Amino acid sequence: MKATISFFFLFVVLLGVTSCRVQRNPPELTGLSASEAFVGDPLLLTGYQFGSSPTVTFGLATSVTTAAITSQDENTIRVTVPGIKPGPTQIRVQTDEGVSDPLPFTVKQPTPIVAAISPTNGLQGTLVVITGSFLNQIRRVRFNDVNAEIKDSTDQKLTIVVPAVLPRGPVPLVVETVGGAISSRFIVAGTPQITSISPLQAKPGAELVIKGVNLTDGLISINGLVTDKATTTVKDTEIRTIIPATATSGLVRVSVFEALLASSTDTLKIVQSPIIANLLAQDGITGDKLTITGRNFKDITAVSFGSTPATFRVISDTQLEATVPALPVSGPVTVSASSVGGNTTATDPFFFYLPPSNLVVTPAQQLRGRTLTISGKNLYRITTVTVSGIQVPVTSRNEGVDLLIGVPLNAISGQVVVSSRAGSASAPLYVLQPPVITAVLPAKARPGDQVVIQGNFLLNAQIFFTGAAAAAADGGKNEDTERWVLVPTDTQAGPIRIVNGAGETTSTTSFTAIRLVTITDFTPKSAKVGIEVFFTGQNLATVTSVKFNGGTSAPATFRVSGGTLAVTIPADAVTGQLCLTNDAGTVCTSSNFTITK
Repeated sequence: MKATISFFFLFVVLLGVTSCRVQRNPPELTGLSASEAFVGDPLLLTGYQFGSSPTVTFGLATSVTTAAITSQDENTIRVTVPGIKPGPTQIRVQTDEGVSDPLPFTVKQPTPIVAAISPTNGLQGTLVVITGSFLNQIRRVRFNDVNAEIKDSTDQKLTIVVPAVLPRGPVPLVVETVGGAISSRFIVAGTPQITSISPLQAKPGAELVIKGVNLTDGLISINGLVTDKATTTVKDTEIRTIIPATATSGLVRVSVFEALLASSTDTLKIVQSPIIANLLAQDGITGDKLTITGRNFKDITAVSFGSTPATFRVISDTQLEATVPALPVSGPVTVSASSVGGNTTATDPFFFYLPPSNLVVTPAQQLRGRTLTISGKNLYRITTVTVSGIQVPVTSRNEGVDLLIGVPLNAISGQVVVSSRAGSASAPLYVLQPPVITAVLPAKARPGDQVVIQGNFLLNAQIFFTGAAAAAADGGKNEDTERWVLVPTDTQAGPIRIVNGAGETTSTTSFTAIRLVTITDFTPKSAKVGIEVFFTGQNLATVTSVKFNGGTSAPATFRVSGGTLAVTIPADAVTGQLCLTNDAGTVCTSSNFTITK
C-alpha cells in the first residue's frame, strides 16, 4: 500500500514539473506565408507558444529591426515587412520565455525611387548625381536609348556622365534595377544666364541686345511678351531682337526648351508718356475711388494728389482707379500720374475736403423757432444738420465757413451735428424753454439759508421769493434741473417765481421764510405758578413752544392774542430764563423770571 502511495506522489510531482517546463518553453517559429516580399507587404508567421505580447524582428544578430504586428494569437502573428535593406535576412519571434530559432527571409528589391537629380540639365560630359532609394542592383542607366557612364553607385546615390553623342533638348533619364525602372526628365543644355541688357530704356521698335551664356535656342520675352523670331538673331553669348510695339516695362527673360529660364537683373523701361484726359469726379474725400481716363496707363508707376502719393490700380491702358489719400487740408489739388515715359497732370480741378471740425454754435443758448449760426472748419459739402436728433434744412451757407439754420419748434437741448461724406462734428446747444418747478426743499427756511429748487430749464434763471426786492443769490449749484439759492433777507411767505429768457413760472406751493422770535419785554417779572406772563416782541405768532427754567421745564400752555403772547406758569417752573421756540430756533430772555410762593 505504501509503495502505491509513493508511486502516485512521484507521478504528481513529475506531472507538475513537466507542466512547468512547458510554460517556460521559448516560442517556436515554424513557418512563413512567403519566403520573400517587399517592404510594407503583409506577412503571416505560424508556430507555437507566441504568448500575449511577442516581438518580431528582421535582421541578423548584429542589426535587427522590429516589425509592426497587426494581429496575433498563440499560433499566428501578422506583421508588416519593415523598411530594411533589400536582400537575405532572418526573422525571429521573441517572448518573455525566450527567442525562437530564425527562419530565412528575403526582402525584395522594390522599384527605384528618385528623390532628386542634380543638376536637372547640363551639356554633354556633365556629371549628374541621382539621389533616392533602392538605386542598387543596377541593370543600366540611360538617356533615352543611350547608355550613360556610371561613375559611382550605391543604393542611395548614383553618379553618371551625360553621353557625348546626345543631341540638345529634353530627354528621358531612365534608371533600371532588378526591382524595376523609373524615368525622369533631363534637358541636354546649359542653364542660360543674362549678364546684361542694353539699352535699359527704349521705345517700341528699338533693338534690344541681350548678353550672357548658354543662350542658344533661346526665346526672348519682355514683361511676358515674346518678341518676333523673324527679327531676332540668337548666338550662345548674345541675342539681338526688336522691341514689339505693344511691349510694356518689365524684366527680359530667355527661355530655352520652355523650361530653362534666365531673367535680367535690370528692368527694361519702355518709354511712352501717359496722358490724363479727365477725372470722373470733381471732388472727394479720403478713401474715395477716383476714376481717371486717358492714354498709356499700363506702365503708370505713381499717382499723386498734390504732393501726396496715392494708391492706385491700372484698369486698362486708358483707365486708372486711384484711392484719394489723406491730405492735410481741404481745398483744390492737382492730380498727376507718372510712368517711366514721363509725367502728366489733369487739367480738371479736384476738390478735397476733410470732415467738419471745431464746431461752434452761436448763440450757445437759443429759443425754439429762432435762427442759429454754425461755424467751424471744413464745412464743405455739408449734407445734413440735426438739432437734438431732428434734421433741419440749411437756410444759407458760406461754403466751408458757416451755416445758418433754424431751431425746430420741438427741439430740446442736445447736440447740433453737422455731417458731410467725410464725417461729422458736433457742438452742444441749450434750447431755452420756460422753467419748470417740481420741488422746493425745504418749504420753510430762514433768510440766508440754502434752498434747493428742482425742475427743468433752471440754468441761469432768476429766482424771486415773495416779498424779496431782488433775485435770490446763487447757493452753489446752477444746473438745468437743479438750483441752489440763498433765501433773501426780505422774503415773505408765498410762492417762488422763476424767470428765464423763454418765460417764467411760479411754484404751486407756498414758501415760508422763518425768523427767530424777538422778545421786547415780558410782564410780570415774578409770579406764582398758574399765573400768566405776557410777552411783547416780533414773530410771536410763530412760537411753537414755551419753557421755563432756561428751557428745561415742561412745555407751558400759551396763547397769542393780537401782538401779545400769554404763557401760563407751569407747575415745575423755577426761577430762571424764559425760552420761546419756533421753526427758526429758540430765544431766551436776557433776564431771569422769578417764581414766588
